[in-house]
Amino acid sequence: MKRKRSRERKNPVNASTIGGDANRTSDASLKDNEKTAHVETIMLPHQDPQCRKEELNVALGVVKKVMSMEVAEPFNVPVNPIMLGITDYFDVIDTPMDFGTIQRNLENGAKYMNADDVFSDVQYIWKNCYKYNKPGNPILELVDQVKEKFTMFWNAAGLYGGEKQTKGQVSSSTQMGTRGPTGYTRLLGLRPGERIVTKWNENGEVIQQERGKRLMSYLGMLVRCQRNALLQVKDWSKVPDEAKEKLWGLVLEKFDIDDEHKDFVMNSMGNKYRSYKCNLKVKYYDPYGTDEERLLNCPPNVPQDDWRWLVHYWVTPEAQLQARSKINKANRSKYVLRHTSGSKSHAEIQYEQALMRKDGKAPSKQEMFVLTHTRKDGTPVDNASRDIMTQFEELSAQQAGKSPTKADKLFTEVMNRHGHVRGFGLGQTRFKASVRTLVKEFAFVKEQLASMNQQREKQRKELEEMALQKHRMQEEMQEWMEEQLMKMKDEMMQEFQQYIH
Repeated sequence: MKRKRSRERKNPVNASTIGGDANRTSDASLKDNEKTAHVETIMLPHQDPQCRKEELNVALGVVKKVMSMEVAEPFNVPVNPIMLGITDYFDVIDTPMDFGTIQRNLENGAKYMNADDVFSDVQYIWKNCYKYNKPGNPILELVDQVKEKFTMFWNAAGLYGGEKQTKGQVSSSTQMGTRGPTGYTRLLGLRPGERIVTKWNENGEVIQQERGKRLMSYLGMLVRCQRNALLQVKDWSKVPDEAKEKLWGLVLEKFDIDDEHKDFVMNSMGNKYRSYKCNLKVKYYDPYGTDEERLLNCPPNVPQDDWRWLVHYWVTPEAQLQARSKINKANRSKYVLRHTSGSKSHAEIQYEQALMRKDGKAPSKQEMFVLTHTRKDGTPVDNASRDIMTQFEELSAQQAGKSPTKADKLFTEVMNRHGHVRGFGLGQTRFKASVRTLVKEFAFVKEQLASMNQQREKQRKELEEMALQKHRMQEEMQEWMEEQLMKMKDEMMQEFQQYIH
């Protein structure tokens, strides 16, 4: 029995049998299977045969496209609670997410199996923003705009993981030729208590604004938030004073503005508010023939109750004022002028041009019109602008040798339309322009009078100097004559003494 156990012990090692080879092969296969199983347990998502690589590549392209938008900047990086002064952020938000993190996960293949996984993470960006920020916070409008853009790009790429746009729905972001979101995202990155210092010109207009920190863009964003400026009112004048004061307070949180410029800010918000409601009507009300269709196509970011109120109000005779609308449309059709100034105001352009000039003077009204209505190749932007420039040339020829204020006065008359002077910028009425022209004329006359007085004073001093010199010459002549007479007298006395002796 002992020998048998010995042979059995030695046989697996030394015997070269088919059974032994089979056993070794089976053992090797088992080990390989174990290794394969181990590899499968640590296999990355992009290595899985079920991973949809092409789908993920398309998703990555969509994410990069959204990240390239300026309006998406706050959502491209993780939230920094310390820098933003929101130390309770991680107490409220369980799953922080941003586009930058999603992009990295897509590029290194460390997380996602398909586009649905990517879409699920993207949803955390919106959910976190809605969950943490209170109604009325400017970041909520930004996230709505980014969400709308993302959904549009996602559906257009054929992924269809998100909300599909209903057929026939008009979207401001998908229409050709529209400007898209304005640049104010950098305002949201300001530290608590940090404010942007504004600079103003002599006409009370804001100038020298950095890109992404523009006051006018921020004002437009504020009035487009229904929590700040109510839509269920007939016009800006009917917005409650409490709401306007709240808007003024929101402006002061981001900008350092003196109270003397409050009227300019509030008038600017009024214009932005009117333009916003007008755009809503043009894009979401006028294209449809019935109120049912209009109610079904509620604009993005507008509550259903507000949109229902607007639809019912716009159909009333008070809101329509058909006769006045026809007249206004006819007048507007006569005065359609394109410009090349982009988002910059006339005040900013004047300020920049003054800095570039050696004399430091701002360009005249005619020069400003040419600057803002001329293409890069030097040609007028349209025929209407060309006609006005021709009139300027004729005016310049007529005003050759006259004071520059006269030319400005004629410019005001040419560019006047129903009290508003075109080419001046915000809030420039004919009355205001006339007052400023009178002020300039008064300053010009005052300068001329001061110059004349200086000339007269100079002449008076010259005459006094001449009279003084004449008096001195007379005194010197008299002294010389007296000396000569004394000298002659002495000589005569000497001669007489000699004659006697």
